[in-house]
Amino acid sequence: MAATAAALFVSFWIMLGLSILLADVSAYRRTGPLHKPPRAIEKLDDGEEVKLVGTVRLADDALKAPVSGKPCAGYEVRVARRRLMRWRPVRVARERVGFFLDDGTGEVFVRLDEGAQVQLVTSARYRASRKLRRSIRGVLGNLLQEAPARSYRCDEGALTEGARVAVYGVARQVSDARPEREDGYRARRYRFVVESAREGLYVSDERAALG
Repeated sequence: MAATAAALFVSFWIMLGLSILLADVSAYRRTGPLHKPPRAIEKLDDGEEVKLVGTVRLADDALKAPVSGKPCAGYEVRVARRRLMRWRPVRVARERVGFFLDDGTGEVFVRLDEGAQVQLVTSARYRASRKLRRSIRGVLGNLLQEAPARSYRCDEGALTEGARVAVYGVARQVSDARPEREDGYRARRYRFVVESAREGLYVSDERAALG
């Protein structure tokens, strides 16, 4: 009896350890080039492929997240429909614009083109409500005509002001095209734009990417 209990105890901890290891390996793979050490913006060189970690600062052409209504540099809304006892994904809507990234040593502008890989782990889940119904219809058309609104839910991730993210791309030196500002962090001039490198452009708020 004691031997069986000991074997079960050891097996439990082995399975737990393997689960944690598998989760870490999966997170590492999802990050792609974002597993590299970050570089300070003040030390950037023109044409350098680099990972940066900093805070999102919105540009003047910021978007509005469709469900939460928050100003953002990009959003992704995933809608799922309940069928029997399971939620099945039915539609995804996303939109992005560029944003400024501030790491405390400087600021760069990140260009989010169509090919950018944006992974937002931090998101909010919304269940059936009149607001959700209106928001989903505005983004996804007449999807709700297929079934009652209570059959749907959505997860919304957004690149909001102050969010901490990791970015990977190539830094290109440019002249700051913004008008002069005197308030807060906007007074700091930026000298680089980050765009797609050979491996692409990656943005993530996942813990494994932030380091």
